[in-house]
Amino acid sequence: MAANQKKSRFSLKTRSLAMLLLGLAVLGLIASSPCTAAPVQDSLSTGSTRNKLLLISFDGFRWDYDRDVETPNLDKMAWDGVKALYATPAFLTITSPSHFTMLTGRYIENHGVIHNMWFNTTTQEKKQYYMTQFVDSYWDNGSLPIWITAQRQGLKAGSLHFPGTAATYQGETVMVRQVEPHFYDHSNESEWRLNIDEVIDEWFHQQDLDFVSLYFGEPDLIGHTYGPDSPERKEMVRQVDRTVGYIRDKIQDHGLTDRLNVIMTADHGMTTVLRSGQVEEIILSKIPGFSFKDIQFQLLDYGPLGMLLPKEGMLEKVYQALKGSHPHLHVYKKEDMPERLHYSKHPRLLPIILIADPGYIVNGFFPVHFNKGEHGFDNEAMDMKAFFRAVGPDFQSDLMVGPFDLVDLYPLMCHLLGIKPEIHDGHLNKSKDMLVPPTTTGGNDGDPGKNTHMEVLIGLSAVMGFLVLVFIITISYHVCKGNKA
Repeated sequence: MAANQKKSRFSLKTRSLAMLLLGLAVLGLIASSPCTAAPVQDSLSTGSTRNKLLLISFDGFRWDYDRDVETPNLDKMAWDGVKALYATPAFLTITSPSHFTMLTGRYIENHGVIHNMWFNTTTQEKKQYYMTQFVDSYWDNGSLPIWITAQRQGLKAGSLHFPGTAATYQGETVMVRQVEPHFYDHSNESEWRLNIDEVIDEWFHQQDLDFVSLYFGEPDLIGHTYGPDSPERKEMVRQVDRTVGYIRDKIQDHGLTDRLNVIMTADHGMTTVLRSGQVEEIILSKIPGFSFKDIQFQLLDYGPLGMLLPKEGMLEKVYQALKGSHPHLHVYKKEDMPERLHYSKHPRLLPIILIADPGYIVNGFFPVHFNKGEHGFDNEAMDMKAFFRAVGPDFQSDLMVGPFDLVDLYPLMCHLLGIKPEIHDGHLNKSKDMLVPPTTTGGNDGDPGKNTHMEVLIGLSAVMGFLVLVFIITISYHVCKGNKA
């Protein structure tokens, strides 16, 4: 009887010891596993090794503007970094919608900034481009610009003159900002240099900002006024090129060359407007069967895109009158818009959307604008494509890449900043080939020490797993032997 009790106590102790040692071994295995020891990083660079980022937009700089003008500074930027054949903006190819796509990575039907103009179909009120910058509810539609996302994740952001800078998003504004005055001279080269000095010297160097967006209003304005093929446009491209050289010199003077990535692009291109005498213009009031008496609200006389809200019960009549009325006018019910344009789903879009072919303008009662250059056309048109350059410690050098979409710029910027992006429509794999391979970058993903550490952890995990297996077999053998005894 005593012997049986002793054997029972031995077995119990042995099993208890076995379970304790097994638990400790399993905990050791979990603690040494790669998943626990080193969480997967999605970003290029985080923490103290993160590089800064400057996003620059030269409004209306078409993809081929460097082909008929000497641009030594843009050429050197391409040699030192990356040049894309062209970048395709989102549709609608105008300033505010396209820039907000850069900042959010959302198509325009998703972020809701559908036009340069804010409007109210009930009151008939319209606000032009500048005043629309201050309508918070127009911009704050649930799509957060990258400034706010970066700030919420501990970074410091700034913006100078970039569309959307003046607005408040979910109660937050960009930390450091400058909004241009109403009648600002967007063509003044001296003002450009003062703005560059503020961004490079004060914001990046002194205030140690992590991300800044910087906007220049040219060569868009000169392209509208004189046309994209004019001598004036070519001279403005030379001014842009001088400015690119000034920016890079300032970056070097402040010791930022190896710590600052620079992305330079545009919101759209520009094409020549075809006028009366050359073509039959699109004037809605002259179309048989169409009457403005059937329209409750219209957004016309603003380039190649128009939108109409017919009065109740008049939609089909208006649509049928306009459809096929001009060989260079495309008429859609908004739900029938081509899917590739991503311009149909937002409730702000009006029921009938009119799009003119390149060179044509949608006029209402009669022509009221006489620009020689225009944009806002289908983003498949080559004249709507934008230029793209990038340079900095995380970009490859002397690399020409193929075309990509500007909606893909957002995930690239988040990747460079090491922040988790919001929901977006872009794809990092469309632009990641621009980057220095991870094994040679300064970020965590390319840290050779981290890679070696991971390999050691994986090896230790395998050894621990084998030892645990041997331990279990050994203990099980002794427990069974003790029970038999």
